[in-house]
Amino acid sequence: MRGTMHKLLKSAAAVVVALLLAGAPASAAGKLDGRWTLTITIPESPTSNAKRTLTVMLDVSPRGDSLNGRLSVTDDSNRTVSGAWRQVGKQVSITYELPCAADGSAACGSLVMLGKLKGDSIRKGRVIVMWDTPSDSNPALYDTANGSFNGERLP
Repeated sequence: MRGTMHKLLKSAAAVVVALLLAGAPASAAGKLDGRWTLTITIPESPTSNAKRTLTVMLDVSPRGDSLNGRLSVTDDSNRTVSGAWRQVGKQVSITYELPCAADGSAACGSLVMLGKLKGDSIRKGRVIVMWDTPSDSNPALYDTANGSFNGERLP
């Protein structure tokens, strides 16, 4: 009886360890929710080769049971817009609309950012800008451009 109990306990311990290890990759990835500062580099406009750098603050809400979450983005001119985010493991995607300048001095567009969360930072993230200018030659039907971003979690 004692040998059987010992074998059962060893088996149960092995199952618990296996379950914990199976869940390790999911729990090893940090969560995006919280406050972040992002540095985004994109072209100035759909027709420009000159780059501009944006510094924005994200306030990322938890997802709960949903596949995506909400966030607010505040730029260095104190304009705030809403956006959405999604996380699968360490991979995160963030989308939001660039605030348009009232005087038309800055091009409007949508940003789609894809990056990898590593601890309290996002490094070498990629940005796709879909400008608000139609383009029959682009499969997206609008002008697009590429950029990059990095992010740091705020305390």
